[in-house]
Amino acid sequence: MNQQEALSAAIKLTDEILEILEEGEFERVEELEAQRKIYIEQAFADSIEHVDRIRAEHLQSLNQQVVEKLNLFKESVILQQKRIRVASKAARAYLTNDSYPK
Repeated sequence: MNQQEALSAAIKLTDEILEILEEGEFERVEELEAQRKIYIEQAFADSIEHVDRIRAEHLQSLNQQVVEKLNLFKESVILQQKRIRVASKAARAYLTNDSYPK
């Protein structure tokens, strides 16, 4: 596989990762990212002069989109964790107050 083909394969895998992230199927991301890393290393093994710059810029843009989606997911998980903690505290407070004789 030459550099152009490796770069094309990396871009296709990046697109697939973006679709998977959009659908919330995070199980396959790690596997696809490992495959993508191999193609990226192969695509950039030689001088950048041998690589189509437009595709390289496109790949960079796609990489940024992956990072942004993962950051949004991380923020969403953190927000959910905060909501769970607040709900748990409220439940404990209710149970504590409910256990006193009336």
